[in-house]
Amino acid sequence: MTADGATSPKYDSALVEHAVLLEIIDLHPDHLTEQELTLRIGADQEDFAEVEAIKGAIRSLGSSGLVRRIGEVIAPTHAALRAATIFNQFP
Repeated sequence: MTADGATSPKYDSALVEHAVLLEIIDLHPDHLTEQELTLRIGADQEDFAEVEAIKGAIRSLGSSGLVRRIGEVIAPTHAALRAATIFNQFP
């Protein structure tokens, strides 16, 4: 929490989900593990709350059908890639 009671952006679930999904889509067709994604997004591995926010975002995106696990790696679904294509065509 910040001094005014708001959630810090690095812990805000919607912002973290946004950052994680963009990173996963931008990396496609390359895929990273959950740990590699947390490092790439810039999570301080000593900041338990920040690492958990990223892991929670991956779980939430998976529950929403936007990412999936293939073994240990996280990959975007076809729906996520198609939505990204559409959004990029009409900014």
